[in-house]
Parts: sequence; C-alpha cells; structure tokens
Amino acid sequence: MEKQTGKYQVKILGIEEYRALTACQSACPVGTDTKRYVSAISKGDYEKAYLIARQTNPLVSVCSRVCTAPCEKSCRKGATGNPVDIRALKRFACDQHGAASTKFVVQRLDELSRCSDWVSDRAGNHVLNLSRHLGKARLKGKGGAQPARVAIVGSGPTGLSAAHDLALLGYGVTIFEAAPQAGGQLRSGIPAFRLPKEVLQKEIDAILELGVELQVNTTIGADLTLSQLREQGYQAVLLTIGLQDPMRIQIEGTSLYGVYNGIDYVRHHEKIDLGKSCLVIGGGGVAIDCAQHAVRQGAEQVMIACLESWETIPASRVEIEDAQEEGIRFYPSMGPQRFLGEDGRVTGVQFMKVASILDGEGRFNPSYVPDSAEVFRVDSVILAVGQASNLSSLKGLEGLEITPAGQIKAGDDMSTSLPGVFAGGDVRWRFARNATEAIADGQKAARSIHGYLRGESLKVRQRGYMRALPVDFQNTRCDTIAAAKIPKREAGERVRTREEITLGFEEKQAREQAARCRQCSIQTVFDRSRCLLCGTCVDTCVQGTLKLVRLEEIEGDEKLVQLTEALKKGAPAAKARTAIIKDETRCVSCGMCARRCPGGAITMAEFNLDEEWE
Repeated sequence: MEKQTGKYQVKILGIEEYRALTACQSACPVGTDTKRYVSAISKGDYEKAYLIARQTNPLVSVCSRVCTAPCEKSCRKGATGNPVDIRALKRFACDQHGAASTKFVVQRLDELSRCSDWVSDRAGNHVLNLSRHLGKARLKGKGGAQPARVAIVGSGPTGLSAAHDLALLGYGVTIFEAAPQAGGQLRSGIPAFRLPKEVLQKEIDAILELGVELQVNTTIGADLTLSQLREQGYQAVLLTIGLQDPMRIQIEGTSLYGVYNGIDYVRHHEKIDLGKSCLVIGGGGVAIDCAQHAVRQGAEQVMIACLESWETIPASRVEIEDAQEEGIRFYPSMGPQRFLGEDGRVTGVQFMKVASILDGEGRFNPSYVPDSAEVFRVDSVILAVGQASNLSSLKGLEGLEITPAGQIKAGDDMSTSLPGVFAGGDVRWRFARNATEAIADGQKAARSIHGYLRGESLKVRQRGYMRALPVDFQNTRCDTIAAAKIPKREAGERVRTREEITLGFEEKQAREQAARCRQCSIQTVFDRSRCLLCGTCVDTCVQGTLKLVRLEEIEGDEKLVQLTEALKKGAPAAKARTAIIKDETRCVSCGMCARRCPGGAITMAEFNLDEEWE
C-alpha cells in the first residue's frame, strides 16, 4: 500500500497472494499448515495439533527437533519483535501425542474431515489425498492387480518420505540401505543430544508398517546393479544416497595423525581420542555438533575457528549459544594455512586473519590480512567444512549425467538422464539444505514416479475460498504476550548425561506462546453494499492498517483496472467513488474493525486452500 507517484499502489489478491500472506506456511518446504496447529495448541486440542502437523510430513517428530525452521524466519512477528517459536510448538504437539502409525493418522483425519468444524488446508502431499488418490485410481481401473515396484536407494529423509508416499499410493516399495540401520544422516550425522534415536526409529517404523521393505547392508553398485534391480521387477528407481564424503582442504599437514573429518568423527566419535585440546574448523551446524561431542568426550579445551565473521557464520544463533554455554570458544574470520606436527602427530594449526571471503566478482576466494599469522596449539583437529558426493559405488548406471560438482543432474521433477531413474536429496544437483527440504524432495519424487508409472503427468487443481468466522471472534492477545525462552537442560547436566539439550515447553507455556500467533490466514472481507463510508474501521484500527481514499488516489495491476472500470460502469453517474485499502503488513487479525462496523460491512474470514491431484 505504498504511495508512489502521488498514488497508493494497490493489488487485488488472488490464491497465490493469499497463500503468501501466511508467510510461515509458504516458507515450509512441505507446506505444513502451521497457523492451524499452533492455534489448536493455544486451545488445548493437542491431537488436532499433532494431526495437522503430521498430515503433510511423515517425519514430523524429527523435524520438530532438527528442522532449521524457515517458518520462524518468515514469521511476520519477527519484523517487530520475536517470531513465534513454531518448531518448539510442533515438538510440544508431537511429544504430547507421540508418534502414530500412518494408518491411524489417515483413519483419524478421515473421521475428522467429515466434521463440520474441522478446517485445515489440504495440500497435494496430504496423507488423505494420497490414500484417496489410490482409491480413485482403482475405481477408474488404473490401480492394477499387481502394484508396480519401486526401488529406493538410501534411507535418509528423502528416501523415507518417498517410500511413505509411494506406499500410500499403492506401490510395492523397497529401500536399499548400505548401512546397518535406516535413517541416513538423521541417524549417523545428527548427534543424539539433538535428535534422540528412539524418536527417529518410531517414525521409521511407522513408514515400514505401510508395507515398505527395508534391506540394510546392501550397497547398490556393489551388491546389486541397476540392471539387476530391473531384472527383479523394479520399474522405477530413486537415488537418495546423500553426500557421504567430507570436503577436503588442500593445505600442508592434513595427513597428520589427529586430523579428522567431521563426518567420520560424528559417526565414530566414541572410538577417537581427541586429547585435552581440540580445534574444530568450520562454521556450520556440523562443526558445532563436533565441538559439543568433543566436550562430552572430556576434551578440556574445545575451540571453533571459521572463515566467516560473527555476522555471517552459518550456524544458528541458538546453536552458537548452546555451544558457548558448554565452554566452547569461537574464533571467527580465521583461515587455516597449514597444520603443524611432531613425529607424525598434529600439534597446532597456523591461521591468518580473513580480510574477505569473496572477491570483487562475488566468487569464493578468501583474502587475508598481511602479517596476521597466529598458531593455535592443539592435540586434535576436526575438519567440518562441508560434504561431497561419492558416486563411485553406483556401478551399472552408465549414462547417468553428473554435474561438474560431482552430483547427479536431475530436473525439477527429479528425473535423470536415465529412463525410470530419479534422484533427490543432497546428491541432486541442487542441494537440499535441511531435513525438511530433503523430505519435500522425496514427496516430489514420489509424485513424479507415480506419473511416470501411469504414463501421464499429474495435474494439480487448486481451490481457494474464505470461511466466515463467528461474530464473536477475537485475536487481540497475540501482540500482548511476551516471548519466552525455550527450556533446556543446564549445560553441566547435559554434558554429563549426554541427554537432549532442549526440553520443550510445559503445557501452560506452550498454550501461551501459541496464542502469540497472529493467524495471518484470517482476513477482513468487505461488503461494499453495506458500507456507510463512515470511517469507523479506519479510526478503530490502532495499527493503521486501513485507509479510506478516493478511487483516483490508487493504482495497480490489471485486476485493479478491471475492477475500477466495472465500478464505473455500474454507477456511471457517481461523482465521487471511495475505496478502503488495507496494508497487510500491519494487520494483526484482531477483528476489532469488524466488531465496531455499524453497518455490518466487515466479516472476519479465514483463507483455505485445497489441492487435489487429477
């Protein structure tokens, strides 16, 4: 609603614009109906909260602990204060309800969806849509007596979510995992003090209960080739092997004893003696995980050094705070130059102060401050500077197109250069940077495989609509409740016991924090036939959201032009035409304007979106 060139810039909203207003949900890779499970928590309906969070995410309890929470980064409350702690509220709902079988979730959602008061967006990856799609296909004669078989290589979040969706769609799914247990990086790359393994296992078990077969200790390329999979009757293959190798830095001394890579260290930390002083090189979440492992192993001095500055360090503020509480010291803007050693063992690292990470053209090309060399004396070094792909094991996949970076090239539909072979997750040419994005990759792959096996691409039909709220609707507390810190174990206790760092909200605190949500899907709907042009709504709004202006004071896109032209044709004799315009960035969905409107021209309504596959 900015005023430019003397006029207010106005847009007539459509489905995509209304979706974007609920920024938390729009930011979620799997489209979680965030605002409604948060609302359910505020009302004490924890089963509803869990089911809404679970309906588009088969690994919802995992994500409630390790998701990077793009929803919170997008929360509109963050612009004026603290965003709602959405991930912590999701964890509360999951912990209250406990992991449930997919069949139970489908059955319960089916029951609730038939109730008049049940409201929730239904995305294409919704478990009810998936299960009902199979029923529709069978009615049309497309179900088939024998379901097609799909092989999934890798059991990380991408492979697990694809297996979940494909099983719901009626396919015979087998996951081939090279490791002894399923879970991929969720199991081997994330420490138990962030993601308890029993939480992960319960969600894996719920996916396997759908009839998904799991073959562990099986490496595709070594134990089985693509041609052998096809001989066994698999009509499609999804490659989700992740990034299994560490990235290397080419400096002197990397072969010294006591220099470890982060991936191997996290997997085998209990077998590695770090000594008294340990230095971790890297600024991301893996680096902090390694440092916290080192503290728990008894290292007396643990440090983290990284190229990035304090302002650009990749790890989250929460992760950094947790590490500092445990005595870990940070040294940002430091670039390693060489490793020092005696008798074949590392004794120190020489650094230089970083002047800039990028060159003048924006490329990664660190430069250093002259005469700034500094040596850190250490007993061990852990390199946590990134991960790389390892495709050497994929024998029998000749013709598979690989990117210059060593990843599998796949399109937006996850298809590769080989017919019937798909790829997703971190091994795909475009990185999946967190668990939720990896899950979304698996869901996209499942849709594409489904279309491929049917011989036709899926079409998605969208329907957006407004649902009127009760006249006594109120949401006035959302901006009056202070944000609370998420409870966590005291640093000394969690280091000693190696238990989970965060504890989650207690019930009273969870309900109060959930009430901070503005419920951005709630909109003001105006009935111009009842409007008195009195301006009461404008005067009532303390946020300055509404303005009463002349039609000549606004301009916008083609939709606005069409609307104003229609109004002129409908009342050609009118000399003055007036419009109420709304600044969505200011609205807190409190409903005061509707309650104060003397003509009853304003109704509070909630935007809903349903997607169905055709």
